[in-house]
Amino acid sequence: MPQQTLNLKHVSLPSAWDAAELTRLRLADGTTYQQMVADIDGALEIAANMLLNSYYGRLISVTDEVAVEYDSGNVRGFERVTERGRGQGRRGDTSGHMLPLMDFDYNLYWTHLWLRDARRAQIDRQINGLIANVENLFQKEALTRLFKMEEETGHYYGLGSGGVSVPFCDGGGGTIAYTPTPRPERGGTFASTHDHYLRLNGITQANLETAVRHLWEHGIDGPYDLVISLADIASWTNTTNVTGYVEKPDPSVVYGANSELARVDDIYIGGVKTEYGFCRMWASGRIPTTYWGVTKVYGQNDMRNPLKARVPAGQQAISAELIVENVGSYPLQGAIPFIRFGVGVAEMREAAVLVENDSSGDYASPAIS
Repeated sequence: MPQQTLNLKHVSLPSAWDAAELTRLRLADGTTYQQMVADIDGALEIAANMLLNSYYGRLISVTDEVAVEYDSGNVRGFERVTERGRGQGRRGDTSGHMLPLMDFDYNLYWTHLWLRDARRAQIDRQINGLIANVENLFQKEALTRLFKMEEETGHYYGLGSGGVSVPFCDGGGGTIAYTPTPRPERGGTFASTHDHYLRLNGITQANLETAVRHLWEHGIDGPYDLVISLADIASWTNTTNVTGYVEKPDPSVVYGANSELARVDDIYIGGVKTEYGFCRMWASGRIPTTYWGVTKVYGQNDMRNPLKARVPAGQQAISAELIVENVGSYPLQGAIPFIRFGVGVAEMREAAVLVENDSSGDYASPAIS
């Protein structure tokens, strides 16, 4: 088999190793390296698809663009004209920010001695661990950016010396001022001090209504997604405080004809009715207790989703590669899984509202586990 017909997207082998050598060399249990390399490549492809198909994947759209641009502030509208006069006219202001791009690796410690005696089951366990760690990394990066109030700058985030990755509407506390487009039909105009990072006291229906209104007034209609901590489920399902809570039907339970149930996907645990639209409730153990947020997701890889995942130019998904830089006794000796991506806020900086449940003080960004 000629080497080029292997068509591996996620496994990069040294050029000195050809297909014949991959077929000749075997693991201790007889598995050929050619078969193993192809299977690893397939596993990493599955992992890339899993990320987009998960709930975390619903929060993002994937792009290889370096930055995003959007309207900021008032845009002059239509004006009455006369026979000899025309409207003044002017273009609306625009703003923008960069998207981060960072490098991550995961050392497998595949040494000459380990590969010499390795069996397929051992390799499979290592690859399963790799896939789990890719998923873990993506989940943590997505939720960190969702709840993080601070800007990101500098080479550490792949933003160069002057680039900035911004949060959602931050009350004007950052270096890139943003004024949401006016929506007079839903409440009027906004200033650069408009803030979507709130400190509210208690998990209550009234506080949820406050947060949801912050989305609705920008023309974002439901259904919304209420993102909560797994530790706070009991508080959110307590109808004494959250009066609009609606449970999800259980297939093992028979309900009456007048039962009110939430028609939501399996990934949700129920929902809450508000004056501005229905909220589908999703919980994560990665979010610390007392933190929650409201946003709107539009579907897998939809560019209107609140976050963007930046990948290298020409790449279509967040995917890990298995790279071997040096030729050794075995084709995968010293292999290092490598992944390059970053998560930033998308064009709509008003697309999420994040809340800290506390009796005093200001919102402080949580540590996502």
